[in-house]
Amino acid sequence: MRKLLQVVAVLAVGAAFVGGTTAGAAEPMMKKTPVAGFYHGKVIHYFDFGPIKLKAGNRLAPLWAVTNGPVGQHNIVDTVPGQADYSPLWQVSMVTWKSSATPRLLRSKADVEAATRAGDVTVMKTATVVNCPVLGFGQKRITGFSSGHVIHYYDDGPVKVKPGNKTAPLYAPMNGVAGQHNIALENVAAGQTDYPPLWTIIAVQWNTGAHKTLLRSAADVQRAKAKGLLTTKSTTLVVNCPVVA
Repeated sequence: MRKLLQVVAVLAVGAAFVGGTTAGAAEPMMKKTPVAGFYHGKVIHYFDFGPIKLKAGNRLAPLWAVTNGPVGQHNIVDTVPGQADYSPLWQVSMVTWKSSATPRLLRSKADVEAATRAGDVTVMKTATVVNCPVLGFGQKRITGFSSGHVIHYYDDGPVKVKPGNKTAPLYAPMNGVAGQHNIALENVAAGQTDYPPLWTIIAVQWNTGAHKTLLRSAADVQRAKAKGLLTTKSTTLVVNCPVVA
């Protein structure tokens, strides 16, 4: 989805990803705020979308969660956007300070490993995977529309998900006018609304001879469809695209 043409290309080759339950635009929205974490001793921020049910074949990165750390302890990651091993999908390991040790802040993978070697903590790798896209680090922002206004999101790529994940529709006009972008569900705003970052692609195709217009909302798509000007087709492609502005 870095460009509409890329969405077209992916759909054309029939990518086989299974979506979950589609979230309707009328569902109540809640505030989504960034969460602090540690990376190489520094504070970073990410969106926490919680656990995700995945099929095999997704790239995962490790995340360490300290169960009984001191005040100011955050989750720890060892990769960020721009690095070859980065993934917004994190497999959680639980780090627990032993009763004989004095808890201190762990700010990096190296800190966790040092505490483990010293016998101060135990580390238990779990099967839990969370969807937590890291913000910043020069990531390209992709332009889209929601409710008639411009939004921006990161394109973290396709996700192989199991049934049961909540997804939202993302309309992808295949033959739209100049300036057309993908269209998210209504009333999405970064940091202001809680929404599933997993989007099921819905291909939008203008009919031959139809007068094309700029589609800027899901309502625009539905009105044009009701007039017989275009068709929509649900696909099995699910993408991970957190809204950032």
